[in-house]
Amino acid sequence: MPIRMTGLTSGLDTESIVNQLMSAQRTKQTKVENKKQKLEWKQEIWKGLNTKIYGFYKDSLSKMKYSSNYSTKKASVSDSTKLTATASTKAAAGSYKVAINKIASAQYVTSGKLDYKDTDGKTAKTATSSTKLSDLGMSLGTVLKLKVGDKSSALEVNDSTTIKDFVNFCSNAGLNATFDEKQQRFFLSSKDSGEKNSFSLSANTYSSEGGTAITELNDAVGLANLTSSQKTKYNSIVYGAIASGTQISDDDKETLKSIAVSSADADAKSKATEFYRASLNKTYDISDEEKEKIKKKYDSDLTLSGDDRTKAIADAIEKKKKSDIEEKLKTDEYKTKISEAVTKGITAEEVRKAGLAVNDDSGVEDPASISKYTFEKTETRKENAEKAIESAVGKFNTAIESGITSDNGSGLLKLGLSNFDGATSYKEGDLASNMVLSKAADTEIVYNGATLTSNNTSIEVAGVTLNLLGTTAAGESVNVTVSNDTSAVYDTIKEFITEYNSILKTMNTYYDAASASSYEVLTDEQKEAMSDDEVDKWNTKIKDSLLRRDSTLSSLISVMKTDMMGSYKASNGKTYSLANLGISTSSKNYNEGGLLHIKGDEDDDEFADSTNTLMKMLEEDPDTVKEVLSGLASNLYDSLNKKMSTSTMSSALTFYNDKEMASQLSDYKKEISNWESKLSDMEEKYYSQFSAMETALAKLQSQQNTLSSYLGS
Repeated sequence: MPIRMTGLTSGLDTESIVNQLMSAQRTKQTKVENKKQKLEWKQEIWKGLNTKIYGFYKDSLSKMKYSSNYSTKKASVSDSTKLTATASTKAAAGSYKVAINKIASAQYVTSGKLDYKDTDGKTAKTATSSTKLSDLGMSLGTVLKLKVGDKSSALEVNDSTTIKDFVNFCSNAGLNATFDEKQQRFFLSSKDSGEKNSFSLSANTYSSEGGTAITELNDAVGLANLTSSQKTKYNSIVYGAIASGTQISDDDKETLKSIAVSSADADAKSKATEFYRASLNKTYDISDEEKEKIKKKYDSDLTLSGDDRTKAIADAIEKKKKSDIEEKLKTDEYKTKISEAVTKGITAEEVRKAGLAVNDDSGVEDPASISKYTFEKTETRKENAEKAIESAVGKFNTAIESGITSDNGSGLLKLGLSNFDGATSYKEGDLASNMVLSKAADTEIVYNGATLTSNNTSIEVAGVTLNLLGTTAAGESVNVTVSNDTSAVYDTIKEFITEYNSILKTMNTYYDAASASSYEVLTDEQKEAMSDDEVDKWNTKIKDSLLRRDSTLSSLISVMKTDMMGSYKASNGKTYSLANLGISTSSKNYNEGGLLHIKGDEDDDEFADSTNTLMKMLEEDPDTVKEVLSGLASNLYDSLNKKMSTSTMSSALTFYNDKEMASQLSDYKKEISNWESKLSDMEEKYYSQFSAMETALAKLQSQQNTLSSYLGS
C-alpha cells in the first residue's frame, strides 16, 4: 500500500477529496446491493407463499378430489346403554337390529393368599417381591410352563428365584402380572380380551433323563460365565423348547455353540488373570521405603498399641501390596501376558512352576488348586466347547422326545395357584389353592339374524363399528340406524372454501399492493437517524410491494379462480358451476378478487339471510354435489400440479422461479464482489496520485528554497 500524503505540502484535505471522488462510484455498488436485498426479501416472501399453496394442494385440495370425503355417514342407536356406533363411508344407509349375547372379556386369575411360615412352621411371615420361591416351599428344579395365546415360556426354579422373578416371567410372556404384598396374592390377567388370548400355567418336574440333560447343557454352555444378554438368549432357546415341547433346532444349536465358545474364552481370561495375580502375590513385595512410611503413619496413632498396632501395620502393608498388584495387572505388560495365555492356554506344569499347586501335609497334590488356573489353548477350547454342546443338545432333544418334564399338580400350591388351562372358570373354594379364575370370552352378537363373534368389545360390521357396553335380554335387540351425515359433509366443504379464500386473499393482497417505487433500501446512516419502528415500517412497505403485478403470481391467481369458477358436466348430463350449489362471489364487494361465499351460511355476513342452497342440495341430491365439487377440485389439482413441474427456472414442487432467483442472487453477489475490488483499486489509485503530487510539490519547494539561498534572498 502506497504512503498516503495528507496535504502536508499542498495544504489540501486529501481524505475529504478522495471520499468525494469515491462517493459517486460507491453509489453504483449501493444500487446493486439494494437489488440484492430486494431479491432476498422477494425470495423469502415466495418461499412462505409457496409453503401455503403447496400445503393447500397436498392436503385440502387432494382430499376434495375423492368422493369418499363427501360420503360421511353417521349412526344412531335406540339404546346407548347397550352400545354406541360409528359409521364409516363404506356403511350402507339403513336400519339394523343387534342382539348382544356376550361381550368379550380378558382372563383373570387371582391366587389364594400365601401361607408363608417361618422356619418353625408356625409363625406367619409376610412375603415380599424379594422372597425366594424355595422359601415359600416350592421345590428346586420345578419348571413352570406358561402359555399365552400361541406363545410358550418356561421358568426353572432355582435357589435364587424370587417372587419378582416369577412376576417378571409372567409379564415377559405377555400377561399383566403383579404381587400385592398387602393382600399376599398374585394377580394375573391377559392384556387383551377374547378366547385366543387365554393363558395356561402348570408346574412340572424334570424326568430323570431330562434333569441330566439340562444339567449337562448348563455345564456345556458355561452358565456361570454368561453375560446378561447371553443368558437371556440361552434361556429363550432352552426353556422355550421345554415350554413348547419342541427340540432345539440346528440354527439354535449353532447359537449355543457360539455362546459356549464365548463363555469358555471369558473363563480362560478370568483364570489367566487369577494365575498372574496369584503369581505376583507370591513374588511381589512393596519396598522397604513404603513399609517405613506405613509404619510411621501408625506410630503417630496414639489410639493403637501393642498387638493392635502390629496387626494394623501388617494389614496396611498387605492392602498396599494388593493395590500394587492390581495396578500391575492393568499395565500393557500384563495385559499382553494375559492375552497370550488365553491364546496358548495354561498347563498344570506351569501352575506347579509358579508355586501355586497346593499340597496337604502328606504331600498329596490338591487337584482343585491346579484346575483353578488351567485351561486349554484357543483351538482346543473352541473344539471342546462345540463338542460339549453337540453332545448336550443331542441328549436334550432325546429327552424332549420322550418327555423332558411331567406335570406336578401340587407344585403351584405354595404360590396360591393350581395348574389351569384357561378353559374353565373357578371361584374361591373350588380348588385347594383357593385360586379364582375368570375365563376369557369372545363377543357374540346377532346382527340382522346372523351370529357374529369378535375377541374385542367392539366389532365392525359392514362399515359400522359397534362398541358394546352391555348384553341384551333374551328376545330383545338394539336398533342401529345409518344415514348420511349432511352436516359433517357441509362442514368439510366449508373448511375447504375457507382455506381456498385464505390462500387467494393472500395472493390478491400481494398482487394489488400499493407501489413503493419511491422507497429504497435504507443505508446504515439512514437507519441510525431513524427509530427501530420507523425502520421496520419502511422495510415492510418495500416488502409488501415486491410481488405487485408479478406475472407468476398473476398466473397462479388466474388458475385458482378459473378452475374453481368453471363448470363441470355431471353424470346426469347437466352442467353445474359453484353458483348452482349456492357458492358464489360477492355481489356487493367487487374488490374481494374472487373470494367465495356460501349463501345462507350463518358465519357469512353478506349471505347469512339467504337460502342455504348447498345444505338443501346435500340433503336432496348429495351425489351431484359430490360429483361437481370433486370434479372442480380435480381440475384445480391438475392445474397446480402443472405449475409445479420442473423447468430451467424452477424446481419441482415450486410455484415460482426459484432457480432463476438463485441465479440472479449469485450474479448480484459476484457483481458486488467485483465492485469492492474495483473501488479498492480506485481508492488506492487516487491516494497514489495525491501522494505523487505532494512529493513533486515538496521537491519543487526544496528547489525554490535552494535557489533563493543562492540569490541571497
